[in-house]
Amino acid sequence: MKEFPQDVVTAPYGTWSSPLDAAEVAAGAAPIFDAAFRGDDIFFSTKLPAEKARTGLVRTCLARPGHREQILPTGFNIRSAVHEYGGASWALDPGSEVIYFVNAADQRVWQIIPGRAPHPLTPDTSGLVRYGDLHMSPWGLLCVREDCRSTRRERAIVLLTKHGTTNVLSTHSHFMAWPRLSPDGSTLAFIGWDHPNMPWDGTNLWLIDVRTPATPATAVLIGDAVDRPLHDPPATASPTDGGVSLLQPEFTSDSSLHVISDHRGHWALYSLDFTPGAGRPLTTDAHHAPATTQLGLEMLRGVLDTGRDTVAYAGRETASYAARDTGGEIGGALWQLGAKWHLHDGDEVWAHAQSSTATLVRCRSGEGTWDALTPMGETFGTMDLLDLGRTHLLMTAKSTKRPGVLYAVERATGLFTEIARERLDTHQDYYSQPRVGELGGVPVVIHPPHNPRFAAPEAELPPYVVSIHGGPTGQATPDMSARTSFFTSQGIGVLEVNYGGSTGFGRAWRNRLRGQWGIVDVEDTVAAVDGLVAAGLADPARIAISGASSGGWTVLSALASTDVFACGTSYFGVTDLSRFVVDTHDFESHYIDGLVGPLPEAQAEYTRRSPLSRVDRITVPVAVMQGDRDPIVPPSQAQEFVDALEGAGVEYIYRLYKGESHGFVRAETIIDSLESEFGFYVDVFGIPRNRRSG
Repeated sequence: MKEFPQDVVTAPYGTWSSPLDAAEVAAGAAPIFDAAFRGDDIFFSTKLPAEKARTGLVRTCLARPGHREQILPTGFNIRSAVHEYGGASWALDPGSEVIYFVNAADQRVWQIIPGRAPHPLTPDTSGLVRYGDLHMSPWGLLCVREDCRSTRRERAIVLLTKHGTTNVLSTHSHFMAWPRLSPDGSTLAFIGWDHPNMPWDGTNLWLIDVRTPATPATAVLIGDAVDRPLHDPPATASPTDGGVSLLQPEFTSDSSLHVISDHRGHWALYSLDFTPGAGRPLTTDAHHAPATTQLGLEMLRGVLDTGRDTVAYAGRETASYAARDTGGEIGGALWQLGAKWHLHDGDEVWAHAQSSTATLVRCRSGEGTWDALTPMGETFGTMDLLDLGRTHLLMTAKSTKRPGVLYAVERATGLFTEIARERLDTHQDYYSQPRVGELGGVPVVIHPPHNPRFAAPEAELPPYVVSIHGGPTGQATPDMSARTSFFTSQGIGVLEVNYGGSTGFGRAWRNRLRGQWGIVDVEDTVAAVDGLVAAGLADPARIAISGASSGGWTVLSALASTDVFACGTSYFGVTDLSRFVVDTHDFESHYIDGLVGPLPEAQAEYTRRSPLSRVDRITVPVAVMQGDRDPIVPPSQAQEFVDALEGAGVEYIYRLYKGESHGFVRAETIIDSLESEFGFYVDVFGIPRNRRSG
């Protein structure tokens, strides 16, 4: 909705009034997580802000997307807790009206027929046995099961029948994802990995003959066999890094599949032909199971590769060098189970290619070329492929001009039809207008101050908040963001930095952070800020830095090692590595092995780099935001750091939010944290509160 035109008011940055307040940021968010076709009907899961932000399931249709029906009754909340981050928490049975879903409160798999009451499919374990990565097959529901009833997490790929019978198909890896059965049901494919790898480091593709479960023939395409050394000198991409990240296997026949691999330097899509049950024994004696057959990467054949030439990067103060892919990667960081970067049928392959921006690409079988599709005038920041139907593709995307949208893309014409939108704000004229660029040799997303009713005095340079994305294996993308716009519409710019370690730019760029967390991320951030200042885009005396989780670590590391920032805000950031690796959850418990080094060899480095050990070097104010139920970065990390700030006489503010976990969801928490953070910057930057312009 556009407002009546008004005269543009000249007022200092940071004093602009905006209708896009913290309450609107908190109330308007209804992210869409997944979607699927059933005939002409479309089902999608989304947060319901008015119902304590539970995740519900909505049914609509292509012909009337405005007509919507809530499927789950009050009291049910779709969310898996496998790996703590969950993912793929519901699935449709194409042969019936049944819908399967994981309920957040008890982590059981439930089944529901629209219009009827839900019924549990799995036993009640008080949430100690979890299910995720749900995928429907003709033989039942495939899941990754996580058993938390002992100190060691035990995971398995299981097949649940409609009667609740559980069949264990594989326990071959400590972590597993993307369980898939071949069309004839003979072969199970999945991706597995073990500590200390993360799924973007090195994974294996397993192929299990499930026809003789006591003595299954197994084959594996190994991607995690090579140990990756730490970098010396710092930030030099290791030439001996032999790890391969394999992702998302999808069968194309009984003896072939598509799989993503980054063995050529960036994630791309390949095909693999194999012999089902090769070496399968005639005996059913469990003591005579055949040896696992090892497959070679040379068996992979290219299907779709959107990568392009690489560009060199030279560090600011070292002779560091790494190649940065400037094309698109078909693949990404598996933080949540069930992620899809490609979909296919016999006629076409559709894929999500990610670089600085996101592109939807289509490759027709046998043609060997691909074309890009996008709505006219749109630039996507990121997208998620969800389902491929007979006539349409379902996907969500965020762009520089729209918040998250669920689209149905017509396969014949490439026409994008909006099915649902994540936000229905009335003040989109006040949203930031992001653009991608490069500053100091580092990819960035720039959100200049923007408010249609205000302009700054001609000679004034704007204050900026440098936003550090989480992960650290993640990416900042040019999305229309209510949170970012909360700052830019009030006259404070936002700069997002894709430091070494970020995804979207190839493996060598990711590997720059190996062994260098707290060093390369800080150096790249400072290089980008120097570039912003050199370009005359920001006031060097009024630059803050903010980040959440691993981004909070980078914030505090930057405050302890540079004098670039006037202040910093850490949202549930890591402060003590030694405690973190003991207290955090299983999925990330060895993440630091690759980012800093393994214990006990790297113990001294853990201590040296931890912000808790360097509080005496921090000379500017710090804001700390933390949830008291965070299982990933426990609240003890924040409390000990705040105590150390108090002892060192460093100015700080501290907010501990009851009932919040790793990422704030309650409206009152989002409102208070945003207002506290903005007020913190106003005070540090010396912006008089009584000069707020109306």
